[in-house]
Amino acid sequence: MTTITERIEERKEAIKTCLKQYSYLKENPALIDEVIAFEGCPRKPCKKLAFLILTYKREATVQELKTISDQPAGMVRSLRKDGFLFQDNGKKPPGYYYTNATGETCRRIVGYQFPEVKLSGRVRAILEKSVAACISAIEVYNKPDFRYREETFSILLVNAWELLLKAEVLSLDNNKIRSIQEVNKNGFVVLNHSGNPRTIDIHKAIDRLVAKKLIDDHCRQNIEFLIEIRDNAVHYINKSSQFSKRVQEIGTAGLKNYITAVTEWFDVDLTQYNFFLMPMSFFHPTEADSFSVRGHDKEIQRLLDYFRREEDNFLPDEDNPYSLALEIKTSFVKSSAHGSALKMQYGNGEDILTVKVSEEDVIRAKYPLTYKALIGKIRNRYSDFKQDGRFYGIKRDLEDSSQHGQRYCKVRYLDSESKRGPSKIFYSTEILKELDRHYTRIKK
Repeated sequence: MTTITERIEERKEAIKTCLKQYSYLKENPALIDEVIAFEGCPRKPCKKLAFLILTYKREATVQELKTISDQPAGMVRSLRKDGFLFQDNGKKPPGYYYTNATGETCRRIVGYQFPEVKLSGRVRAILEKSVAACISAIEVYNKPDFRYREETFSILLVNAWELLLKAEVLSLDNNKIRSIQEVNKNGFVVLNHSGNPRTIDIHKAIDRLVAKKLIDDHCRQNIEFLIEIRDNAVHYINKSSQFSKRVQEIGTAGLKNYITAVTEWFDVDLTQYNFFLMPMSFFHPTEADSFSVRGHDKEIQRLLDYFRREEDNFLPDEDNPYSLALEIKTSFVKSSAHGSALKMQYGNGEDILTVKVSEEDVIRAKYPLTYKALIGKIRNRYSDFKQDGRFYGIKRDLEDSSQHGQRYCKVRYLDSESKRGPSKIFYSTEILKELDRHYTRIKK
């Protein structure tokens, strides 16, 4: 995989070649490294790149554009699809050309943004089924009395992941159904027993997305763990507290990874759903009658040993958006602290249990980084980072709540009610994923 620096250098060479190929072109100073690194910027010399050089934050007349192409509308559609924003004529519907002060018809790119993912057809249908399977997995797990909890949860969550992965593969190939169909060595689609086309399995879908760097090894291994739990379920492995604990740790990480992937790939908001697993400490342990094969304790132990062996191959990385397993702890503590707290209590009378979660704990759990801590992480993370105007521009954009809400940071006011006076910004580790788009990570 090429680094951002290598990608910029490669595209700069393409721009130089384009300037020579179209001798009337001149260098465009607005094409800074940040623009050149943008995915929508062409990688090779072509008419499209020449069109971009002419129009990016520059007024290009129709006569100039005709020297490149007689069909500028096609170029505009292509560049707009890649995320470039054109100045329009202010009409409804807008035309992406305008008349300048001297009466000449011009086109001009005013900026760029990451294009929204369009959900349609098969991709939308498969994604909706995936989310439904994931919600079903959570509902089953959180039932107060369900004897096949962990096994059913793993089956449904693996199904949700398989559908999500296929939806992304399909989306990357412009909704072409053949991209997720099983094909034999002769190029023919393989049919199942009923005569319908067979689709690729979850492992092939993972391989394709790993190759495109859309999921990493942590996410991949977490899915492999879930598949192993699902496959072992056919042996009717009995309940064990250690097995249940490991399933919850792996399953919680699997849900976190699932939400990360859905958000990044399809920009789908899942906040309307409660994507959490009830902690084990709230369950009343039940013992199921044994009807599995003899020696089931050894089977469970082998499965747990497999999890431990694989986890030893991964170094902890708190900045990674994907996780292998997450440890869940629930504790009740007495506190004499007063102040702002969210109160939760059950029952009436004096002898009730009160659970308090302080506002400080809530904010620091989701936004653990101060500005100083963020800069420290950035310096240790990127080889080409400079605390310059470019960085402050990126930071200012990510702090804009009108664009991103509270995804990357949260402002905490000393007076939380009026939201006036002194304030301090706390940052989520999510901001590092966005900065990865702009800087080159240090190879470890």
